[in-house]
Amino acid sequence: MPDNGTIREIAEGIHAVGLTLLQSDKTREAAFQFRKALAMAPDFSDAAISLGYCLHQLGKYDEAVTIYDAALDRTPTHVTALNNRGNALLALCRYADAAESYSRALTLDPKLHDARVALATCYQALGMVEEALDACETVLHVDPEHAEAHWNRALLLLLKGDYAHGWREYEWRWRKRNFTSPLRNFTQPCWQGEPIAGKTILIHAEQGFGDTLQFCRYIPLVAALGARVVFECHPPLVALMKSLAGGNVVVVAMGDSLPLFDLQVALMSLPMLFDTTVQTVPNNTPYLAPTNERLSLWRRQIIDNKYFKIGLCWAGKRYPDPERSCPAELLAPLAEIDGVVLYSLQVGWEGALPLSLVDCTSPIRDFNDTAALISQLDLVVTVDTAVAHLAGAMGKPTWVMLPYAPDWRWMLEREDSLWYPTVQLFRQAEPGQWRDVVRRVAYSLKMEAVQFCLRHE
Repeated sequence: MPDNGTIREIAEGIHAVGLTLLQSDKTREAAFQFRKALAMAPDFSDAAISLGYCLHQLGKYDEAVTIYDAALDRTPTHVTALNNRGNALLALCRYADAAESYSRALTLDPKLHDARVALATCYQALGMVEEALDACETVLHVDPEHAEAHWNRALLLLLKGDYAHGWREYEWRWRKRNFTSPLRNFTQPCWQGEPIAGKTILIHAEQGFGDTLQFCRYIPLVAALGARVVFECHPPLVALMKSLAGGNVVVVAMGDSLPLFDLQVALMSLPMLFDTTVQTVPNNTPYLAPTNERLSLWRRQIIDNKYFKIGLCWAGKRYPDPERSCPAELLAPLAEIDGVVLYSLQVGWEGALPLSLVDCTSPIRDFNDTAALISQLDLVVTVDTAVAHLAGAMGKPTWVMLPYAPDWRWMLEREDSLWYPTVQLFRQAEPGQWRDVVRRVAYSLKMEAVQFCLRHE
């Protein structure tokens, strides 16, 4: 039988094979090798860290935590295990546990700047905004070029309503690792706010649909400076965005050929260039509308009756905010209100609908169709997703259900929105508590339904 030294040597060889596989992006195969190495030598911490990393990359966060916990049982001061455990717990939205793990790692090694930035993310999710800001400031004091710390600081400043500093910090997004939108390499210079009358400027959308729906309001403001605007956006938004267009605005889809232009700028840099503050948010709505052709179609789809017609959307993409979706089964109280008919706005929902809803989403091709459907409704009730921004941009009465730690654009504590005058906010009082949010929405909806019926008697 091989002695311990020989077993360890074999385990190290297997671990080396796993590392080679990992470098070739063969994560599953690498995990298999690391698991073998760890089975042979349970105290082989490098194998444990490597296996935990692979499990994290494969989305098996619970398993990764188990591996890190076992490694920490053997070596409680293993900094990498503590840090990586924090990453896995953060992915599981176990923010308090993740914060504890990061804090232990930082006690051992205060120079783990990425861990401190992740700790700030945990603090923000726990509603500890000032502590989150302090964590970012601590990193930036030592490393002023740390893009992730600047990015988190930007989101926190905007959340607090400090737009003057927040928009400038937001420009660090282009230096952040793995940012959701690629940096565009144009030969034309970036517009810095100088006079542009008579010139052609390309404004290119970035990030998600909701971001574009919210910030396209700046397009007419740029055109009003005397420039010809070329607005490049996601293909599903093109038809709808043409409602922004005057004689000086051309809308093109991402991936299509661009006309000639003199200057360019990213869409979400415009609030900074227009010196937007909480007092000067350009919030005149509606600024988007569906085309007449799609309106005609959807007028035939929605029966004109005396019922209060509510559009309902309960889920958004898990990334970047896994906490913003409301479990559909909790929405049942909304279907029990007299005089109300619920219409699904949840495009792409698979399987049976979770409650009594009219689902006419199958003909929806793009956001122009969704806008036409919304135009036929009396109220939209939605979580924080693109539907909220679309309905708000159309000036439709909209109730947005928010998680305890909201996205920066909804700010803190407010029941209204600076960006959309027709939006009302329903916030979680405690993390994960959607039942109370739905209860308050249902109560308000009953009151609105009564008033609606009185108006239509």
